[in-house]
Amino acid sequence: CLLLLLLAAYVGSEILANRHFEITRYFLESEKVDTPVKIAVLSDLHSMEYGTKNSELIEAIRTEQPDFIAMIGDMVNDDDTDFTVIRELCRALREIAPVYYTLGNHEGTLMYSRLDQVALDEMLTEDGVKMLINEVTEFQKGNTTIRIAGISNEAAGYEYWAKDKMEAFWEMDGYKLVLSHFPDLYDSLLKDATMDLALAGHFHGGTIRLPVLGGIYHPATGFFPQHAGGQYSLTNGTLIVSRGIGGHGGIPRINNRPELVIIEIH
Repeated sequence: CLLLLLLAAYVGSEILANRHFEITRYFLESEKVDTPVKIAVLSDLHSMEYGTKNSELIEAIRTEQPDFIAMIGDMVNDDDTDFTVIRELCRALREIAPVYYTLGNHEGTLMYSRLDQVALDEMLTEDGVKMLINEVTEFQKGNTTIRIAGISNEAAGYEYWAKDKMEAFWEMDGYKLVLSHFPDLYDSLLKDATMDLALAGHFHGGTIRLPVLGGIYHPATGFFPQHAGGQYSLTNGTLIVSRGIGGHGGIPRINNRPELVIIEIH
């Protein structure tokens, strides 16, 4: 009984801890970066709020003073009908730094699969967000050029785009950053692609994390997803997977605090 009480107390404390996020920092070096660049990365918010109108999250990002903000999908839920949370967040963050947004599976369902399809991309574009739905853009700071590709296999024509347009992307100069919600993409279609940095989310850190073993489970892949969260080496580049800053599906995050990812490239 004592052990059960202790376990229940621990699980309860972890659930309460999920009302607060932590900051995870990564430091990378590249010969292509003359002027250091700082990126704030958000994934898998799932329409959560930290403080009134996400004031706690906004203030944390403002304090970090990033050069730009990357949103890599599932910032909303596929059954949402009110998008006030994400729109207010994007408007506030746009006042801090440029925001680049690519789709997750929940945005994909909203925009392409629901009978009452939602033009979320148009809404967020109105709010000053740069939507990267199978598109390429660039960010310039001093002598540093960051080429940013946003890949979404939720949008029609994904494989065609990846085959043709990505060939041009790989030939561009500058630091190459790829945004995609799904880590598995870098083990399949982009396995042999050459990029400097790839960002992903989706697995929520494996929801429940164990020491050494890492994340335990995600419905899309089952037990022990390969890239549950953290930094990984690709064939030709580095992959950073966010554990996400929200939750979805009713499974509590255990030993897996929601995270805001901050990446500094020198």
